[in-house]
Amino acid sequence: MRWRNGEHGYGIVTKVLHWSTVALLLGQLAVGYVMDDKADVPDVDCDPPGEGRGGGDTSDAEEERLDALEDRCEQAQEVREEGAEDAVGSAWSDLWAGDLFGGELTLPGWHVLLGLAIVAIGVARVVWRRATPLPPWDPRLTATDRVVLHWAERTLLALLFVVPATGIALVVGSEDLVALHIAAHVCFYVALVAHVGVVVRRRVVSRMLVSPRGH
Repeated sequence: MRWRNGEHGYGIVTKVLHWSTVALLLGQLAVGYVMDDKADVPDVDCDPPGEGRGGGDTSDAEEERLDALEDRCEQAQEVREEGAEDAVGSAWSDLWAGDLFGGELTLPGWHVLLGLAIVAIGVARVVWRRATPLPPWDPRLTATDRVVLHWAERTLLALLFVVPATGIALVVGSEDLVALHIAAHVCFYVALVAHVGVVVRRRVVSRMLVSPRGH
């Protein structure tokens, strides 16, 4: 197995980047569709034990202490509820604060990390594409197939940046980009269907799996 692309076909680096991208996208889509962007916050009874006693059973000092305990509990619950209003946004904030790994990694936390990983591998693919040429087209591909694959691959590569970028923008409060984020997903699926359709129909998937014999 050769490291770089060439007359022999795709090199090992290109193949690893390709299938790593597929794995990250599958993980991101799975997490994105099953997670809830609003975390569930359990109800907390903030009434301290003994607060309901009356008839002079508690002193003024004790009443003040119980009231202070209740106020602190209610304030903490409000903070938890406000943070739960946008679980992904909270995970994003935790990442920059260095607290994302402070406990068990939640689905929103995975969503943030996978999004950043997709951007990183997109950068790696662009750099590697400039460092090594693409191999010759497979002879089984028609002229139309080559045009479809060319533009589908360019679109998919661009969307490795657009989809996470618009998602991050939504997290930080740019709700005006909701339409663009949705449109980016639609374009991604269209380009993916076009790409997979050609490589499966022409039976050229093996070029990305094993070293092909010939071009």
